[in-house]
Amino acid sequence: MGLEAVCRVRLNNQVSEGKAHCGDGELDFRGEFRFRWMWKDLSEVSSADGVLTAVKGSEKAELHVGEAADKWAQAILNPKSRLDKLGLKAGHKYAAWGQFDSEFESELTERSGRPAEHGLDMVFVRLNTLANLSELLRARGEIVANGAVWAVWEKGRKELTETHVREFARANGLVDVKVASFSSDLSALKLVIPVAMRQ
Repeated sequence: MGLEAVCRVRLNNQVSEGKAHCGDGELDFRGEFRFRWMWKDLSEVSSADGVLTAVKGSEKAELHVGEAADKWAQAILNPKSRLDKLGLKAGHKYAAWGQFDSEFESELTERSGRPAEHGLDMVFVRLNTLANLSELLRARGEIVANGAVWAVWEKGRKELTETHVREFARANGLVDVKVASFSSDLSALKLVIPVAMRQ
C-alpha cells in the first residue's frame, strides 16, 4: 500500500521513466534502473515544483510526481505509527493472539489499555501454520459487527501466504479490505464481516 505514480526520475546522472512507490517506510523506483531506499536512511527530503528530492548518502534522486510531491514528502517526513496504519484508536477494545514483538504489546497498551476478551473492536491474530487459520473464525465470533480482524503472518513463506488467508476468510464470513506491512518480516491483512451479514 501507499502512494504510487508513473513518472520520470533522475538518479544522479541517469534519467528513466518508470513506476515509483512511496509507502511502508520505503521509497521504491522501477524503470531502466532501480532503487529501493528506506525512509530512515534518507538524509534529505524536500519537494518543490512537483519534484520530490531524496538524498541517501552520495546519491540523489529527483522524482517528477507532480502535485503529489508535497504529499510524498510529508509521508516520508511524518510517517504514521504502526497502530495508526492499522487503525486502532484510543479506547478500542482489542486482543492480540499469538506471538508478537514486545514493542507491539507496549504500543497496544499505551494506545488502548489492557486487552479485552469479548465485544472487541479489533483482534490481531498471529498465524504460523495453516492450522492457525481457524483462529480467524474464533476472532470473527469475538468482534463487534463493525470490528476488524488483522491476520498477521511471516513474509515470503510458500506454506502460508496471503492467498491462503484470503480464501479461508472468504469461506468463513470475512472479507479482506486492506493489506499492510506489519513489520519488516510480517505482512498483515485486514478482515471484516460483510455489511450484509452484520447484525
